[in-house]
Amino acid sequence: MVSYARLRTRNQITIAMLTLLKTHRIDDIEVTQICEAALIKRSTFYRYFHDKIEVTEAVLDKLLEDWQNAGHGERTPAEIADFFMDNYDVFSHLQVDASSRHYADIQKILQRWIMARIGQRKKFTQPVIERVRRTHDPMLSIIFLLDGTFGVLAQANLSNQRDRLRVKAFLMEVVEGIQNYK
Repeated sequence: MVSYARLRTRNQITIAMLTLLKTHRIDDIEVTQICEAALIKRSTFYRYFHDKIEVTEAVLDKLLEDWQNAGHGERTPAEIADFFMDNYDVFSHLQVDASSRHYADIQKILQRWIMARIGQRKKFTQPVIERVRRTHDPMLSIIFLLDGTFGVLAQANLSNQRDRLRVKAFLMEVVEGIQNYK
């Protein structure tokens, strides 16, 4: 059984990383910055996480958990699009180019993150997850969807409402297309 203090400290580190990812690219974040933001010592960080990549995975889990806890059952394509739009700042800072030393790690955690959701058999499974689960190669489908979604978000200028609505409409069309594909 995990103590409340351990859960609180782990959450504190995760929230510190989440806060940093809203304004900094993952390549530019150092463990020292995470520790300063979480008000902990470096040794405490390493008791909970191996590196910043591992805490980034905890950030993704937290975003998804918060989103799932805020909803009731199956999500609409608009709500799924909103999830990506609302977390654009974090997702955009997770994007690294292929020459980055973190490229392979980030790709793996994103793929593992989605594969874990696909593997879960919950009462309310999203239709898009069901569709991916039933494809010939779920991992390739995930890579395609993630790269495509992050590619769209990277190219989008979300500083004005018109462009935000345009991107949201596009993401909704993609989710609806996946759900309705026969």
